[in-house]
Amino acid sequence: MLDVRRSALAGALVAVCAVTGLGAGQASAAERPALSGTYSVDANSNVRTTPHVRAGTVVYTTTASRPMDVECWARGDYVDSGGYHTSVWYEGSVWTGSRYLDEVYVWGGNVNTPHDPPAGLPQC
Repeated sequence: MLDVRRSALAGALVAVCAVTGLGAGQASAAERPALSGTYSVDANSNVRTTPHVRAGTVVYTTTASRPMDVECWARGDYVDSGGYHTSVWYEGSVWTGSRYLDEVYVWGGNVNTPHDPPAGLPQC
């Protein structure tokens, strides 16, 4: 049942982007839920086991923008990259194109949310 829900959420993200003409990482704040939900992760983003650069193992690196079911946010290592800097990390499930990686973390600078963290998203 969970895979059906995730598949539907990933499809909904694609549908919203197709209808609005926006890319996966460009859905407007009005289209995104304030609480946990599906957001997009940038291409070339590391998906880790913890919200830490050195302590967490990289389990996947995205090759394209991917949907992420975000459950909560956590404070982790502060990262300054590409003109963006934050210590916010998101925990959830990332779609690889063939399966979901559950209970993983992605640095906030690589997850397309309206704010870091979005209002109402619970802390882990």
